[in-house]
Amino acid sequence: MRVITVIVLLLVLFLGVVYGAFTATGSERIDMNGVIIGLCSDNSHEDSNTITSILVEGFQTGASQSQNVSIIINKNTTVYHKYGKNLVKANVNDLHPGQKIEIRFNGFMMNTYPPQVNATDIIILYDTK
Repeated sequence: MRVITVIVLLLVLFLGVVYGAFTATGSERIDMNGVIIGLCSDNSHEDSNTITSILVEGFQTGASQSQNVSIIINKNTTVYHKYGKNLVKANVNDLHPGQKIEIRFNGFMMNTYPPQVNATDIIILYDTK
């Protein structure tokens, strides 16, 4: 009888750990949130005005101090509008100074001034009040 009780307890603990792991990793992580304070474009002498990076003032996840970070945008970066819990695909040209955003990084932050990092996702936030 004791063996069955121990096995059931171990099974319940195992299921709790598995459930906790799925719950903790179920939503996409956000590496930084902040406000766009500047835009950088391609060579201004050409016809293209493609945004290649944005300067963001905000907080990295887990950080207690605000910092400015240059977010590099490349062909693999996806931009979204977020309305409540819904994400709608957007365009890089929808990014403007003053917007609140969330960013997911790709790789490590380069130790430059300001620090630079490649973005995989940029999510434009809207107040839903």
